Amino acid sequence: MTARLQQIQDALKNIVLYYIDAQKINIEPSYSARVNSAETHIRVIAEKRLPFLIYDLMQHLHVLDKIEFEQPQTSVAYVIQVISSITNFSQIWEQCLVERLPYTNTQLALSSLADLEGEMETYYQIVAGYATK
Repeated sequence: MTARLQQIQDALKNIVLYYIDAQKINIEPSYSARVNSAETHIRVIAEKRLPFLIYDLMQHLHVLDKIEFEQPQTSVAYVIQVISSITNFSQIWEQCLVERLPYTNTQLALSSLADLEGEMETYYQIVAGYATK
């Protein structure tokens, strides 16, 4: 697996793991708007933004032409399916990356994924900080 493909898979895994860990934290007694907002952002990223971003990336890479995927589902399960496809079809993903990486829209989608991972980590740290108090 190439370094770039590993970065994509790691970003997806990290976002899903932040989501899972955040779901384990009970913020119910919190009256902090910051904590409640962070928890909402975590759910929106994992359940809405990430599935559509990864679907968009797969379109730019033309992975969808080679691997059959349905329309993006707004769920973490869809993202896990994508992570699995990277493992199972790494040669197809790598070939598509080599072919499509020079294109700006592909680079922007990859950059957006990295930004989303950073956002998720920030929101997770806020929620996790509440849990340690």
